[in-house]
Amino acid sequence: MEKFIKKSKIMTTKATKQVFNANSPGFIYSAIVLVLTIFAVSGIHFPSAPEVLAGDIVTTLSKSGFYSIIGVIVASVAFPIYNAIKGGVKFSLQTVFASTLTWIALGNIFISLLALTGLVLPAGTVEQIIGAVQAKDWIALGSLLVTSIIPTIVRWIKDKKAATV
Repeated sequence: MEKFIKKSKIMTTKATKQVFNANSPGFIYSAIVLVLTIFAVSGIHFPSAPEVLAGDIVTTLSKSGFYSIIGVIVASVAFPIYNAIKGGVKFSLQTVFASTLTWIALGNIFISLLALTGLVLPAGTVEQIIGAVQAKDWIALGSLLVTSIIPTIVRWIKDKKAATV
């Protein structure tokens, strides 16, 4: 009697490498919010909040033509910057980096870059980070780092290693 050994075929799926895409609407939005926030913190008054203005720019960029985006940028961004410079607003890096809004915008762009690599934080984490930074509650931020952010990053790294093996 012959024994037949049936070899099981193990299917391995090769993980697709996530490539940074500067054309991602989320990344473009975050970059625009960062730039507009820095201008707003330095004393320039825009017709609406930087987040709303960035949303308008990204929407116009994706749905309208070249002339529409120029119109939005000139009317909503260029004129307020021109008026501020004409009015004597001075740009100061100390003022920019002393503002909580700048750090939130920098964190937003950093989290957007992480999302492009496939790392997504649990639902509500970003809002908790922003709330802790705005309240300057560093203990809550540290607790959030230990309980939510670091485990997510470790799990993501393990998944990446397992997918490449």
